Order: sequence, then structure tokens, then C-alpha cells
Amino acid sequence: MDGMPTSHLKSLVTGLLALLISTYALAELRPEKMHVADAKKTEAYVKDGMFTGGDRAIDGVLVKDIRRAVNPGYERVVIDLEGTLNGESSPISRAPYYQIAVSPEERRIVLTIWGKPRLGFNARKVIAAFKKSPVVRSVELLPKLEEDSWTFVFETKGEAPIEVFELSKPARIIMDIQTRKGTGSPLGT
Repeated sequence: MDGMPTSHLKSLVTGLLALLISTYALAELRPEKMHVADAKKTEAYVKDGMFTGGDRAIDGVLVKDIRRAVNPGYERVVIDLEGTLNGESSPISRAPYYQIAVSPEERRIVLTIWGKPRLGFNARKVIAAFKKSPVVRSVELLPKLEEDSWTFVFETKGEAPIEVFELSKPARIIMDIQTRKGTGSPLGT
């Protein structure tokens, strides 16, 4: 690694970290830990496992924003999406295929979006918004290492049961992180 530019070394380390995170998440999966995202809120929170959702046929998506809002009993994370066709905005009826893994031991939520995602948001603004979160310690917007997918990570302040569902018009992935009712603080801290 002598002579390797620092930026390349940093990218290599980050890529290996992302691979390690996804390998760990997959190693722990059992059928009872696999869940399919709903099309509406159901109040069914999961503290350990993986959600899948979206449409595998969508092959061109723009991640417009990642935002948060505190609600009674949960913090809502919204991933705003827009379709693209030949580089132009194009409506999509639902999100592209995605996976969201939650690990209470690691205090981590890992999100991967497929569909050749392009990133169209202000990363500094997203990171700053999550610094105000009562349940998210940090958000890591990992470098895009593959053309077909992008992964990012939420480090949580405590146990973080989640509920995942999709909304349309416009397409959004919704992740509600359960908190102590009335306090907004994470469970299990």
C-alpha cells in the first residue's frame, strides 16, 4: 500500500467496511428474521432482522433526499426517490428494490438501494439534520462503489426497533424507528 494515494486507501477501507457490514448482516439471517415492507404503516416493529421491498425492474433512480422527523413513539426517516430515464426525471410507481437490516448488537441500521441509484441531495445537510436526532448517533453516507447499488448506515444510540413501508406519488421508502413514548429517546439505552 506504499505509494497509494490517501484517497484511494480511504476508499478501499470504506469499501471493505461496507462488505464486512453486509456480510455480517447476511450471516445472521434466518427465515423468521426476513420481512417484506408493507404499503402502509402497521405498527409492526422489528428489532433484529431484514426488510426487503421495492421493484427489481426499476433501473434508474435518483435519491433526492434523506430526511427525518420526530413523532410520538417513533422517529421517521424518509428516503425521497425519483425515477430517471435517459438522464431525465421520470415518475416511478414505487421504490426500486432495497434491503434494510437492523442489528441490535451492533446498534446499526444498514440500507442498500438498487436500481442504479444516483445521489441528488446535499450530504452535509443530511448529516447535520441527523445530528439533532434523539435515536440516530450518526449517519454514514458510504461512497458509491457499484453502479447498481448504494449503501448507507445509521449508527443508533440504543436498541432501535424499526418498521419499514413504502409510499407512492412520489415514491418514498419510510423507516420508523421506535422510541420511548413521550420522550423521543431510544429504547434500550
